[in-house]
Amino acid sequence: MEVSSCSSSDRDDPNSDIAQQTNKRLTLNLLIQGAAAHMFITASHLVRDELEQIRPGLTRLYDRFAISGQLNYCIGEVGLTFGRPNRWWGFSKTPQTPFRNHLLLATYGNQLATEETRHLKKIGWQKYVIGVPLLHWCQFVPLLLKVLWVENGREQQLARLAVQVVSEIWNIPEERLDGTITPAVAFGNLQATKSLLAKAARDGAAGYGGVERRGDRFTVVAKARIFPLLVHELVKGTVELICLHGLGELEDDVYQAVTDEADRIEYEAWLLQAGPAMWRRFIAVAPRDRPLANTLMHVARLDPEPLETLMMQVLEEPSRAAQTLRVLGAESAG
Repeated sequence: MEVSSCSSSDRDDPNSDIAQQTNKRLTLNLLIQGAAAHMFITASHLVRDELEQIRPGLTRLYDRFAISGQLNYCIGEVGLTFGRPNRWWGFSKTPQTPFRNHLLLATYGNQLATEETRHLKKIGWQKYVIGVPLLHWCQFVPLLLKVLWVENGREQQLARLAVQVVSEIWNIPEERLDGTITPAVAFGNLQATKSLLAKAARDGAAGYGGVERRGDRFTVVAKARIFPLLVHELVKGTVELICLHGLGELEDDVYQAVTDEADRIEYEAWLLQAGPAMWRRFIAVAPRDRPLANTLMHVARLDPEPLETLMMQVLEEPSRAAQTLRVLGAESAG
């Protein structure tokens, strides 16, 4: 489907092409953030031997930090500041502004965030990670400081390891991944902040990941303060690269309007609360006989309405969603 140029009235009409494409982009961003957060939690187990060679006990430290860090989006200071995806802690009668016309997030945003919170508390309890608001923060800060101390002088070694693990999991050549552990994480053309929430998110950012055109090809670029966050940002950029297949037919002004609205930094907190649970539901029904990246690419190419229908099926009728994904891949292969 080709979408033509947009006007200001298009942005205000929930049935317009620009509004539908914005909702599609929000759905893809939900999957992108979910995939990144999932890897953020699991990456240390995938390179356990390498981490233990760098420093004994590093795997457990990263494991506990990652769970606590993700909990910070759900019950910590980030969760307190931003609230929940479709209602601010349940007090508002209407969903948060970007999701009011987004069926999936307006309907299931808080439910997915609650599911993720329960999941983190369950796995965190086994690792002695505190899942109680306020008390959680008292543990999270020392864990972060310890990670910073342990990584001092090992940044390049850990950055290479982050590139290696993301390359292996997503089957992307290492030369197309550029990852750096650094305090100076900002790069590229960052959106101007339009609200206090956006400024708070920008000021607190400890990592950035995305896609840059270098010569005749796209490269995934990520910069983060520490190893687990670098893995997170590399995955985010890699899945973003895959999902670009779903925006290729948009005209330049439409693409700009869609990304300006859907890619705001203040939305990331909500997407990181709901995204991991959505991602786990998605990979549970994805075909096992083909690469996940291939399945995701075909999903990203769907028009907004079929994509919305599929994602609702993932939550409401998973067996039907599994069949839809199998057919989708088979039709594309044929």
